[in-house]
Amino acid sequence: MDYDTELQFAEVANLPELEELSDWALEHPSQDIRNQPLVTASGQTIGIIDEMLVDRSAERVAAVRLEDGRVVPAEQLNLQGDRVLFNQDYVATAAAAPVAATDGDTIQIVEEEVAVGTREVVGDTIRVQSRVVTDTVTEDVTLVNEEAYVKTNPVDRVVSSAEADALFAEQSIEVTEINEEAVVGKRAVVTGEVEVGKVATSEVETITETARRTVVDVDTDSDITSETIID
Repeated sequence: MDYDTELQFAEVANLPELEELSDWALEHPSQDIRNQPLVTASGQTIGIIDEMLVDRSAERVAAVRLEDGRVVPAEQLNLQGDRVLFNQDYVATAAAAPVAATDGDTIQIVEEEVAVGTREVVGDTIRVQSRVVTDTVTEDVTLVNEEAYVKTNPVDRVVSSAEADALFAEQSIEVTEINEEAVVGKRAVVTGEVEVGKVATSEVETITETARRTVVDVDTDSDITSETIID
């Protein structure tokens, strides 16, 4: 790619070097890019910046001159830390040649309007799903078991005739054993719940964007009233 370029807004001879201006200085020392290489985004070195050229009417650095004499407009420079990038996307436009005007001719004043809005962006998804697991429950329970027995006790007692007649009657006695066994019962108890929902929060984000606009300057001869239209 050919990186030769020329100023499209002023003659180089009319722009003084920063070194020559004792009454003019940069706002910050970090803006002094003299002796720094001018490189492309891919790292290719175009040249070494030898001098900064100042446009006193606009009170700004308008261009830089490389050691080989080539001039690069400031609009094509992008300062990134300790290096100066050449803006390959910048398209230089030549200044329009003056044409004879007639009554009613106009130059349109154009200004870009920046519209900032919002759009929805899908974020993270939270999925809550229930599943059944089995836990082993161990618990001790006391069981009571009965055991029937028959025991003969020695007795030496004299009874009357009437009692004897009753005792000699046939008798039957039953004893039934009652034993306990473990019985397991279960019931379902709700012990908690998981709630799923969304909470909307708002935050203010500051958006910074550049907007272009045209400024029309009116230059007249010294014997004609001049007016500068700004904004």
